[in-house]
Amino acid sequence: MRARGAPTLSLIALCAIALLVVLGLKLASSGGEQAAPQSAVELVEGVPVGVRRTPAGALAAADDYLALAAQTLEQDPAAFAALVARVYAPSVRAQTLAEARRLREADPANAANYAHGGRALALVAARRLDSYTPFSATVTSWLAGLVWGPHLTPRQSWDLVDTTLHWSAGRWLVASSRVDAVPAPVPAIVYVRAGNDRAGAFARLAGMSTPFYGAGE
Repeated sequence: MRARGAPTLSLIALCAIALLVVLGLKLASSGGEQAAPQSAVELVEGVPVGVRRTPAGALAAADDYLALAAQTLEQDPAAFAALVARVYAPSVRAQTLAEARRLREADPANAANYAHGGRALALVAARRLDSYTPFSATVTSWLAGLVWGPHLTPRQSWDLVDTTLHWSAGRWLVASSRVDAVPAPVPAIVYVRAGNDRAGAFARLAGMSTPFYGAGE
């Protein structure tokens, strides 16, 4: 005799079928694979890491890697070294760090500026995905650099930079990054309000930093 309240065999079968249907829908929506990361870029110990294997993910990775490299190479060598260790291909890490060290040694004026409280910011004004496969991507970026300090007239620079990325171990890695031989477009005239082109005006940027591209909130 069946105990009161015990499920019948037909009810058990219906529950099992329902669970299989739900599981099947989830697998179908994800293609049977693990869901892609929600953000194109994840922060790992303060370093942006491109983790989405899509064209948009490759662009976001190139944006972050280039902007952070440009503003830390001379200003914060430790941060630059952490970036290289995390997102540069192993085959180019030693050469990249050696070239950065030679550049700093050849630029004592900038070193003195940073030592006296000077700052630099970099931003990607525009970029283009030149090629993409699930294993590699090439990007051309229009990069702006801003430098100022207590004893330095504020200045800006513009470059076109070619970056090649390779996909490895779940992330985009920098295989190469070089300034294009063709001169970058540069604004001939910059309109400013009186006094805004002095180093003191940049004190309004205190506490601000370059945002990461493609990172979640």
